[in-house]
Amino acid sequence: MSSEPHAFKPGLTWRSLLALITAVLIVVPASIYLSMVSGGTLALASAFIIAIIFSEVARMFAAPLTKQELFITYEAASVVAAASAGTISVFWIIFRLFYATNPMSWAFKIDGTPIPLRIPPWLAPPPPPIGRSTAYYARTLFHPDLFLPEVVFLTFTGLFLVAEIAMLMMMSYAFVEVERLPFPISRIDASLVETLSERDPELVRSFTLSIYPGAVYGILLIALPLLAGIRFIPMPWYDLTFLTEPYIPGALIGVATDLTPWIFGLLVPLNAGVGMLLGSVATWVFGNYLFLTQFRDVFPEWVAEYRSGLGLALLWQRSFFRVWFAPQIGFTLGLAAVAFFRFRRGIIRAFKALIEAARIPPEKRLYPPITVLLAMYLTGTVTSALLHWYLTATTGVPFPLWISLAYSVGLSLVLGVAMTTAMGETGFTITLPYVWHTIVYFSGYNDYPGWVIAPVLAGTAAPYWTNMVKAAYLTETRPIDLVKAIVIALVLTQAVGIISLDFYWRVAPIPSSAYPFVLIDWARIAIGDSLLITRAIRIDPGVLAASAAIGAGIVGAFDYLHSALGVPLSGPGFVVGTTTLPPYAIAIFTGSLIGDVVAPRVFGRERWSRIRGAVAAGVLMGYGIVIGFTIAAAFIMKAGWIWPW
Repeated sequence: MSSEPHAFKPGLTWRSLLALITAVLIVVPASIYLSMVSGGTLALASAFIIAIIFSEVARMFAAPLTKQELFITYEAASVVAAASAGTISVFWIIFRLFYATNPMSWAFKIDGTPIPLRIPPWLAPPPPPIGRSTAYYARTLFHPDLFLPEVVFLTFTGLFLVAEIAMLMMMSYAFVEVERLPFPISRIDASLVETLSERDPELVRSFTLSIYPGAVYGILLIALPLLAGIRFIPMPWYDLTFLTEPYIPGALIGVATDLTPWIFGLLVPLNAGVGMLLGSVATWVFGNYLFLTQFRDVFPEWVAEYRSGLGLALLWQRSFFRVWFAPQIGFTLGLAAVAFFRFRRGIIRAFKALIEAARIPPEKRLYPPITVLLAMYLTGTVTSALLHWYLTATTGVPFPLWISLAYSVGLSLVLGVAMTTAMGETGFTITLPYVWHTIVYFSGYNDYPGWVIAPVLAGTAAPYWTNMVKAAYLTETRPIDLVKAIVIALVLTQAVGIISLDFYWRVAPIPSSAYPFVLIDWARIAIGDSLLITRAIRIDPGVLAASAAIGAGIVGAFDYLHSALGVPLSGPGFVVGTTTLPPYAIAIFTGSLIGDVVAPRVFGRERWSRIRGAVAAGVLMGYGIVIGFTIAAAFIMKAGWIWPW
């Protein structure tokens, strides 16, 4: 597929496959648990952890991993971590059972019928009192009444994988082979793998020493509360709104107690950290305060629902739905418009490259023929749109098929190309929030299922995976081996994720005090679904347009100040900050300040640049080890019961 010869070597061997399986078995349960407890994950460090462990074990047996094997191990573990961080698809079946039995859900009605009575059996069994399914209190994913919902969710997951893998290979051809975009982040992955393969003693030492502080914090935050009932640190944050409420009512002020955002900040450039902090504070602190005091007429629902003493979680819930739902969509649309304008030439060239790909002779192909890839893409997207139409039609209110097709087939391709172009040229990409909800809102659809399950939107993971393909070129790893590893990683992650979720559900109800972040987040999601479905949330086109203009203006101004004057600001970082709560934005900014300003002065800039990733990974490995042992101990403690005699 290129006039230049490639010296690619195989990376998917039995050893890298064993590392992949190990990553799934270790990372998935720990990441799911941490996401339910604190909203964080081990995604940042887990890939590095697995790569180091297998690299060292292989050297102990005098058979070091090749650079290509190490690359596949590292990237496959990254995919596993990201997939488990995004939760497993059947996770939302448990949420649906919670939603169907929540008294709050019954207060919202569609044409006079409570929403839970509009839930079809392919989403959840009929809820009490009209249904008698024991699935609502059996607390297991292997209940026969959940088989149909699980088939539906896993089918959509499979169709997404088919379309996304096809998009990955098309984008890899267009942007890596033809356009040869730099993909700056890919060089970090490649250099990390090369460093590990060379076994730099300083890197290994930094990683090892960093394990201890992470383990100590994990004991205080996770192990002692779960195993001994002793809690020193609240989860998932210190709520400080009781201190700030008399002076800045409505502001969301707190400190994140999960270790992940603090360590993640060590790797975030300072301009992005500053942008995120400014965006978060402007939205959730000053924005909430001003719309509650100075501009009361703009969002009257927010003013009417505000009460003293709500606390950080309820303030987040209320201000999000009454103020920020539409503006956040608008801010991201503004960022997308700037990105499309900036990368317009590359986007046009990419479409031309895809058209010309059919002419490539078989002997020069690194990927399947473009006709096969297009068939895979259309199979995933078109089938998902047809399935969505059929399922909604079974309830008597079919969702318009043409909208589903335009969303899944058309928008997937446009977003995939645009996001991959941005990733290839800058290392950053964009994500449009609530796209499907906004489309359904303006479609006139008036039922429950079409809101909460959507056709496949491909092209969302392909930019990140294409970045991995670029790193495969840099490490001389056969690209198709990476594609195979991604598929295997995703399939295994779903399988192990289902088993892990079933274990956690058997141990304690989801949500419950055992999983505090779910307790907070699911209430917010349930209220949001109910408000959207009944259109009690206003998505004003005028607010969308104004927010998009403001977002585009801020992105352009920040990027100009950074590039022309060297001011540490990031336009995309600001937009991301508008969706990030202050406790996490503060943590990320603090970590970024330490990583970009303090640590280079302490260790030396060159040395810190070399060991930064190892330090971050080591801290989170210690944190993760404690979480893993705590989960195992909790399972053992919960596995016993009192015999009847």
